[in-house]
Amino acid sequence: MHRLAVLLAALTGILCAKNVTNPYQSCPLEKMQFASEGSFYVWNTTGPLPGAAALSRFSAQRIYVRYFDVVNGEGPEPAGIRHDVTTDIEVVPVIYITVPALERLSKEQISSLAQNIVRLIGKIGFSGNEIQLDCDWNAGTKIAFFSLIQELRELSSRKWGRPIQISATIRLHQVKYFRSTGIPPADRGMLMMYNMGQLADLTETNSIFRMDTARRYLNKNVREYPLPLDVALADFSWGIAFVHGSFHRILNDLDLAELMAVATPESPNWYSLEKKANLAGYPLPAGTRIRWESVGPCDRAGALSLLSKTLPAMKDRRIAIFDYNSVKSESHQELIDLFHASGAHCPHDSCSD
Repeated sequence: MHRLAVLLAALTGILCAKNVTNPYQSCPLEKMQFASEGSFYVWNTTGPLPGAAALSRFSAQRIYVRYFDVVNGEGPEPAGIRHDVTTDIEVVPVIYITVPALERLSKEQISSLAQNIVRLIGKIGFSGNEIQLDCDWNAGTKIAFFSLIQELRELSSRKWGRPIQISATIRLHQVKYFRSTGIPPADRGMLMMYNMGQLADLTETNSIFRMDTARRYLNKNVREYPLPLDVALADFSWGIAFVHGSFHRILNDLDLAELMAVATPESPNWYSLEKKANLAGYPLPAGTRIRWESVGPCDRAGALSLLSKTLPAMKDRRIAIFDYNSVKSESHQELIDLFHASGAHCPHDSCSD
C-alpha cells in the first residue's frame, strides 16, 4: 500500500509538471515590476542555438551561451569548446572556470589566461558587449579570479574596440557573506537561485532549490550588496545516485518516467534499483538509491516573489532561466507567464506578447 501511494504521488507530479493550461493552479503568480528583460542560458556546448523566432514568445532579448570551460591541466586549459554560435539574437559568452584552474597562478599566468580566453572567444565568434565568467571562487582563488576579471575587461575592450562589460555569476553564499568572500570587480552579477543545497548529503531533499534555504541566504545583506544583480532561476531536473550510502554521481538529463520504469519508489523523491540498470547513459549496480530533484512552476514563482521583496529595485534587471531546452522550453506556457509577471518585456517589433 505504501509503495502504491508513493507511485501515485510521483505520477501526480508528472501530470502537474505537464499541466501547461494552468501551471499555477496551486500557487499565485504575482505581477510585479521586478525585471525589464528575459533571457535563457544555453549550457550544452553542442547543437544549434535558438533564434529570435523561437524566443519571441518569451520576449527574450539575449541568451547566455557556454562557450567553453577552463580546467586545470598543465596550467589552465580550455575544455568542452562550443564551435557554432550562429543565431540572430544577442549572445553573451559564458566561460565556466573551475576552482583548481585558478590555484597558485602568478600575475603573469593570470594575464596569459586572460589573453587566451579573449583569443578563443574571438575565434568562436563574438559581436556583443558582455562576457560572463562563472566561477565559485574561494579564499584561495579570490585574488586570481578578481584579477582575471580586470585583465579580461581591459583586453577584450582593446581587442574589439568598444567597452566590454564583464559579468560574474554570484552564488547565494557569496551574497550573504560578501564581507568575507569579497566583491568581484565585475560590471554586474548574475545571482544563481539554484544549486543551493548539499548535493552529496543523504539527508538533503532537494539540492537544486528549497525555499527555506533561499530565505536563510537572502538576509538584509542582499540589499547592501554593491553590484547590480540580475537573477537566474532553475528549470532543470536530475537524479542524484548513491551507492552503498555514498554519493556516486549526478544523472543529468534523467527523465522521471525513465527512472520510474526501472526503479522502485521509496518515497515521493527517492527510488532504488532492485537490479542493475542503465540510467541517463550510466550503468548503476543493484541497490543504488536515487534522489530525484526538480524545480517546478510554484518553486520559480516563490523564488521570484522572494527576490522581488529582498533585492533593491533596478531599472535594467534581467531574469534568466537555466537552461534552455528546445523541446521543453518552447512548450512551457508557464515560463512565458513567469517572464510577463516579472515585468520583463521586449521593446522590439519582432517580439510577441
